[in-house]
Amino acid sequence: MRRILTALLVLAATLAAPAIPVVAAPPLDPGVPAGLQRCSADSEAYCGSVDVPLDRTGRTPGSLSIAFRYYPRSDTGRPSLPTIVAHEGGPGYSTTGSKSYYLDLYRPLMDRRALLLVDERGTGRSGALYCPEAESYDGHWVANAEACAERLGRAADLYTTAAAVEDMADVLAELKIDAIDLYGDSYGSFFAQAFAVRHPELVRSIVLDGTYPIEGLDPWYRTTGARLLENISLACARSRPTCPTTPRGMLDVLADVVAGVRAHPVVAQAPDARGRTVTVKLTARRILDTLLSTDVTPGYIRELPAALVAMRDGHPLPLARMVAEVNGGSTDGPASPGFGRVPAYVRWYSEGAYLAYACNDYPALWDVDASFARRERQYDAAIEALEPGTFAPWTNAEWAGSEFFVYDYCLHWPAPRVAEPPFPAGARYPDVPTLVINGDFDLRTDVYQAREVAANFPNATYVEVPNYGHVTSVYEVDRCPSVIVRRFVTTLDAGDTSCTSRISEHRVVPVFARRAAGIPEATVASSYDRSTAKDRRAATVAVQAIADVIDRWYAIPGYSGTSLYGGRFHMTNTSGLPVSSQIWTLKLHRLRWTRDVAVSGTGSMPRGAGLASMSVTIKGAGTDPGTLTITWSTRAPRAVANIAGTIGGRPVDLEAPAPSYT
Repeated sequence: MRRILTALLVLAATLAAPAIPVVAAPPLDPGVPAGLQRCSADSEAYCGSVDVPLDRTGRTPGSLSIAFRYYPRSDTGRPSLPTIVAHEGGPGYSTTGSKSYYLDLYRPLMDRRALLLVDERGTGRSGALYCPEAESYDGHWVANAEACAERLGRAADLYTTAAAVEDMADVLAELKIDAIDLYGDSYGSFFAQAFAVRHPELVRSIVLDGTYPIEGLDPWYRTTGARLLENISLACARSRPTCPTTPRGMLDVLADVVAGVRAHPVVAQAPDARGRTVTVKLTARRILDTLLSTDVTPGYIRELPAALVAMRDGHPLPLARMVAEVNGGSTDGPASPGFGRVPAYVRWYSEGAYLAYACNDYPALWDVDASFARRERQYDAAIEALEPGTFAPWTNAEWAGSEFFVYDYCLHWPAPRVAEPPFPAGARYPDVPTLVINGDFDLRTDVYQAREVAANFPNATYVEVPNYGHVTSVYEVDRCPSVIVRRFVTTLDAGDTSCTSRISEHRVVPVFARRAAGIPEATVASSYDRSTAKDRRAATVAVQAIADVIDRWYAIPGYSGTSLYGGRFHMTNTSGLPVSSQIWTLKLHRLRWTRDVAVSGTGSMPRGAGLASMSVTIKGAGTDPGTLTITWSTRAPRAVANIAGTIGGRPVDLEAPAPSYT
């Protein structure tokens, strides 16, 4: 729905798949539509494309090739069931580029169901739009968007959800598919709603994961501001024993921090997403942009309460690190080759496509038919018209300046010659079985927006997933949201959703302290233990150092990094397995979560539920030398880490809250 994190865009350059050629097809498997060719780099898929008009009104000549991948059902001995069609988000992401997500989700249903993935016009292999100014993330955002529109020329208003819907209908007609189970996540759910409104006769069921309305959308996204504050309190309430203050008290701490940096911005040194020490300027707006990333970086939910308390108390490093990880690459996007060459990363995600769809489809804070100068005045007036305190503790101007929303991004995008709203006048939501599923920590498509979508569909089931952020069912490891989705597609009924009550809370960091003496003690587990208070604090530091590595999972663009005060870690996994079956190996080398305790060692951790184990040594001024084995159950609510071994020759048998991740 909103612009994706630029740190992830830097990673996109390394993840983007090369162009996929097709090879002459052998005799088609039964059930594969005629005319498709097997994809040479994807042995189970068939690749194809359908030519569609660039402009269905005929005003602008030309055509587009809409590319797709078709994964046939495996059981051809029984009648086929409706084809599953999944659609990616952004807008701007390639759906075929996310094939592993959708295969992971729907593989159990693909015995009698085919899976169809179509790259929306302007994305992936359907003519990915390349706007080098916008892709660079350098300079002025409004000017970059204006330059992108100029490059597109008369086609600037031809990349709309409504046009993409008709492209999809053409693909289905070409493949002779007359019934689909439609899935969309994030912007893909926006597309799915528009498709269902326009072509209800083709849709058997709808799944909307991380969703927001296609009509009546508040251009200020006020519910996001309300939900951000609620989430901070909610994280503390669910992890009350380790929360550094009361849930309500956390909001007072946040207000104090924002007011403090507004009056006196703080400059600090902190490691960025690549582990480099950088200078960070903490301002109200940069803190806002960082907090708005908590729904896609679960570790930040765990770290945020203690980081805010530390910041209030004069210890800015933990919060500065989060700000550096989120904002450190904001002016350091992928290098732009000369125009005319479309780099590989643009086929994975296109900022040009994001701009076209967002500027054409999303509500504006100005009259799109007005001149640019008049729009600027209208935008300033819209900010002035906001009720004071609408986004407290931030000012309205600070909120409007957020790079999470970039409210003025489309300020100089040309007015459309042909208006194609996602929800056409006089349309009705179809009476089609619909599942709306949303993480309750989601900020890109918050629960208030998702509930509104569910209320719009007359035959909708709404499921809210605790402790999950944006998009719940792809690559999830609790075997809960994905199971609900597959059950719904199979039976048209969500069935028993009680698994959501067994999803682990985020066990928040109790305190950030420079030295181990300021860290809470682990608790004694048995009479075998002979630890001292100093030993018990060092044991907590060891557990938190491991948890800190896991927190970096989504916060950095790779698998190596550093901790607050130095050292290195590296994570590797067993590839080629479903995400919930993957085992990750963690290696720690003199990792310092506090200045005076260095943690080294190795261990393994299942990505899904199971037993994690780390063997570590601890050294430093804050501890006697020790050797510990730390084990815990992953994905378990209120899980406890068991800490056994010796410190200073003394046997220890301790417990502490286990690391957590979602």
